[in-house]
Amino acid sequence: MCDQKQGYTQFGGLRPFGVSFLFGGWDRNFGFQLYQSDPSGNYSGWKATAVGANSQAAHSILKTEYVEGISLSTAKQLSLKVLKQTMDSTILIPDKVELSELAWQDGVPGQVSYRLVRGVELRDLCIAVNRENM
Repeated sequence: MCDQKQGYTQFGGLRPFGVSFLFGGWDRNFGFQLYQSDPSGNYSGWKATAVGANSQAAHSILKTEYVEGISLSTAKQLSLKVLKQTMDSTILIPDKVELSELAWQDGVPGQVSYRLVRGVELRDLCIAVNRENM
């Protein structure tokens, strides 16, 4: 994808995608990974990052609160905290938030699973984050 974005920039002087992407994944050599691609096709790897409006504020929060080896549940809470503090809304409402996770299936290394966090779990996370920052 980044090669295609960069090709448009180099040969046509265009940026038809006009957006930054965050890619998350896993492979046998490097484990879980997060990459950011800008509209020109440049990409870089991160432990935690954000793109879009208020991304500088999000980076500031991540720099102070992200720690290596963070648990999945703490990472979900941190991601929602970043959203809450960088959105125009004063409270997080589950109907307005999408959260997904890429993790070991059933918490056991071997098979990676992707799932959307929904329903009661998302509601409880939003309530906890809203309560924490009052």
